[in-house]
Amino acid sequence: MRIGLIRHGETEWNATGLLQGATDIPLNSRGLDQAGDAAGLLVGQGWSNLYSSPLSRARVTAEIIGEGTGLGAPILLPGIIERSFGVLEGEKYWMPDGTRRPLDHPTVEPRAAVVERSLATIGEVAAAHPDEDSLIVCHGSVIRLVLTAILSAQAPHIGNLGLSILRPGAEGGFVVTLLNGYPLVPTP
Repeated sequence: MRIGLIRHGETEWNATGLLQGATDIPLNSRGLDQAGDAAGLLVGQGWSNLYSSPLSRARVTAEIIGEGTGLGAPILLPGIIERSFGVLEGEKYWMPDGTRRPLDHPTVEPRAAVVERSLATIGEVAAAHPDEDSLIVCHGSVIRLVLTAILSAQAPHIGNLGLSILRPGAEGGFVVTLLNGYPLVPTP
């Protein structure tokens, strides 16, 4: 059983470095092309189920993947919606001095809350399909925070259409075997 976490295609806000969060920004033309390319790469890779965040950038990416792979329309999972950045949504991700914008504003959804709801949702998908491979199209912050929690180390930036793969681990948890397209050796 594999759980594939794949980030949605590019949006104009991605291209211009703006925080999206829960704001529903559509894919741009490059993002649509990326989704089509991903579908071509995912054909014949053993995926049986397709899920998506309800935000249009993820949902449309998943719909294109579903059509291209024969998986059909995705099942929507509100529990993996992007982290809310509150009043910071629409602001530049990078500060003028080249550092990341601090995300400590009280309207920003806490990291722990994102990890808790996302891992619970991923666990539900795993429990529903214990002998099948499921692909979940969602968001960069969700994937990065989930991977960081599993690895107990800071996961890198997740690129648009970056694929990470989880497999069952000890005591009902997960191990990461592919991180943003790079294979990892699972730890015992």
